[in-house]
Amino acid sequence: MARAKKMAASPRKLPEQDRSRATVDTIIAAAARILVRDGYDAFTTNRVAEKAGVSIGSLYQYFPNKDALLSELMRRHTHAIEDGIEAMAERAKSAPLAEVVRIAIEHNVRSHLIDPELHRVLSEVPPLGKLDWEAAFTERMVSRVRDAFEAKRAEIVVADLDLAVYVVTHTVEAVVHNAVTERLADLKSGALAEEVTRMLVGYLTGKAVPAKRPSRAAAE
Repeated sequence: MARAKKMAASPRKLPEQDRSRATVDTIIAAAARILVRDGYDAFTTNRVAEKAGVSIGSLYQYFPNKDALLSELMRRHTHAIEDGIEAMAERAKSAPLAEVVRIAIEHNVRSHLIDPELHRVLSEVPPLGKLDWEAAFTERMVSRVRDAFEAKRAEIVVADLDLAVYVVTHTVEAVVHNAVTERLADLKSGALAEEVTRMLVGYLTGKAVPAKRPSRAAAE
């Protein structure tokens, strides 16, 4: 059953030409609009095809069912997160640890703010099972974060670096992910990113990180 579910949530084929890629992008955009406007219960392949202006047969060339559409929407979201991990890994070559952590968290926040309503709906859909792209994404992310931490090893007091990677990556994703639906204002203002940065830098270095005082303009 798990194998069948995995295949069902995979695209039927990947577009290779510009025209095909444009068609897939149009289908995915239509899927996102329907999810945000009408919710998961109203989400069907027929409605997506109609909204995208393509035949149902054209949609099925790429996506065998609505789970495959949802999987692709989720994959594109994680791609935005991966851009932030790459930026963090690059800065780890020269920047202090606190700046490296801040960069990773701020990128993660920005990726979640690209379309917070879509993110909220995707977080509420029934589980899709094990997705074919998910394990590879997780492996890349963990590897890049570990490389960044290895470059800053002298600043990190946590003895088990693999454990530190696990704690940091899961903390950031859980807090930011839930903040989209529970504390969106704090996510947009940067307050949440600041608090998570302080918490994780303190965990990694064993040193208390002072909170930033709000500016006079912000207070007023």
